[in-house]
Amino acid sequence: MTDELRNNMSSIMDATPEIQKISEYPEIKYAAIDALYRKHHEHKVHRFTEEHREKHIVNWKVTKYAEEKVAYGTNYFLKISIDNNLFIHIRIHRHKNQNKYDFYALREVFKHHHATCVFTEDEPLTYFNY
Repeated sequence: MTDELRNNMSSIMDATPEIQKISEYPEIKYAAIDALYRKHHEHKVHRFTEEHREKHIVNWKVTKYAEEKVAYGTNYFLKISIDNNLFIHIRIHRHKNQNKYDFYALREVFKHHHATCVFTEDEPLTYFNY
């Protein structure tokens, strides 16, 4: 099993139209937004509302990505802009020999004593497995 220290994640690349299209599949985009809102609806810094949700859906744009080839398919790590200098990092999985993608995880870290899934443009996209 891969982890943060031992993984096969590629170098970080600029987003492509193909990666953008994949990220917009409803089973990816809406699952990621739902996960973000479950974690942030009562967040002390980012108190996202339904008004924010619509804005984040409209502004959804992949800026960077990386790939990891694994025995059972490919993992994609995406850095997505959802608002002015607000980004999320998500992981999706493509099943081996299939054109089927699943939302896997939303990256969450602790900053200033609070868990958050929101990053800035300057914070790098890194491997995560949860």
